[in-house]
Amino acid sequence: MSLSDTLRRAMREPQWARARLETVLCEALVRVNNAMVDLRRRAADEPSGFEPLDEITEHAWRRSDISDHLATLFLESLPVAPTLIVELGVRGGESTFALERVAAIYDAKLVSVDMGECARISPYAGWEFVQNDDIAFAGQFADWCSERGGSPAIDVLFIDTSHEFEHTAQEIAHWFPYLSKRARVFFHDTHIQRIFRRRDGSRGVGWDNQRGVMAAIEQYLGCSLDESRDFTTLRGEWIVRHYASCNGLTILERLPQPAPPGELETGAEVAVESASQ
Repeated sequence: MSLSDTLRRAMREPQWARARLETVLCEALVRVNNAMVDLRRRAADEPSGFEPLDEITEHAWRRSDISDHLATLFLESLPVAPTLIVELGVRGGESTFALERVAAIYDAKLVSVDMGECARISPYAGWEFVQNDDIAFAGQFADWCSERGGSPAIDVLFIDTSHEFEHTAQEIAHWFPYLSKRARVFFHDTHIQRIFRRRDGSRGVGWDNQRGVMAAIEQYLGCSLDESRDFTTLRGEWIVRHYASCNGLTILERLPQPAPPGELETGAEVAVESASQ
């Protein structure tokens, strides 16, 4: 939009002009803040020696609205040993970068869903992109998996779409029935702010989503949560972990259920047999 077009629109739409001015000022403040942070920014952490994690850490060094959480997404997904990972919301592929490395370790299927065209985001052989509304696709998911000879049981579910309350509540209602017994669910943007803060002190420009994602989680869990701080808590069958920086990441981990009497898992059977010898 040219300067003259911008001025004409500002005269016709004063509310748009105020919002645009606010955004410009926020972006300017963020640039100044981040320049000051960069002057004292320490070097990257020493490599872990685990190549996938080191790749993610290096990638996250380039700041984004989720960069604080990429290593967490990777590390928190590993203990699940997933067979099927579903990513709702792809955009530039930041979360895909972490999830495809989890999938590669376990030779898992990674299914990514987005309304936009994202078919070239990932080179991972086990990745499949579906361009569709994620709520509509949820209704087709069981048949979609069956046609490909797979189970619809989701071990890792990542949600980062509209960030609006009604949509997020619908995602919970439509996708949670597919969760496996060992599933973990990751919600990004559970603490969106007009100007958000990263752990290194840098900042970025966000928007006011009226707590949409966190409000939907609260409705599902039947409780109130304070997304402005880090916390770990237990609500019903879920261990809930929340990280407040960088727009917020909230993790729901299913509480492990004890095996029914007489149904020991293989590891327990081995332990009992060893103890009896």
